[in-house]
Amino acid sequence: MPIGWVQWYAHETDIPVFASGNQHLKSECEIPGLSEAERLWNEVKGEEYEYSNSEFENHIKPRRRDGLRLIRALYEETFPDEDFRFIVVDDEDVSDLENEGPWTYYTPWDFVEAVESGDFALEEPPSDAFRNEGVPFNSTNDPDFDHDKEREIRQIQEEFRTPNSSSNNSANYKPTLEHR
Repeated sequence: MPIGWVQWYAHETDIPVFASGNQHLKSECEIPGLSEAERLWNEVKGEEYEYSNSEFENHIKPRRRDGLRLIRALYEETFPDEDFRFIVVDDEDVSDLENEGPWTYYTPWDFVEAVESGDFALEEPPSDAFRNEGVPFNSTNDPDFDHDKEREIRQIQEEFRTPNSSSNNSANYKPTLEHR
């Protein structure tokens, strides 16, 4: 999936986009990742998230499925009355997650093809929306797009800080997550 697409969906649409695999994508696209999801879980639940299937004892970086489960749990905990559709775009096959709940898995090339052909309900980013090629690795200190990396984090925080928030905020907010 072109980096420009990730940037466009994250910053020009209302679609929450998290990096749950390659964490360099956080700085390349100015999006939240697993460390932000862990921090939010701590804030929301008041406890550390337990990675039940992680193969790493110290959880420096959880396995892909565990990171995706954390993001799903965070949204389900934050917006308990909402129905979610989680989209995972990854070159590693995590299609088995579809058996666990509201996941839809795409390889990057299949996702691009589905969007370009109109088979997927997302608008295709304009060809000149963001740079798609030549983005130097990990070098977006001065990105060529407007961004608000904290948008998704603030929405989750506001949901938990607002009394009776389920009836106030979540009725207007139906997140779809992407992953690359």
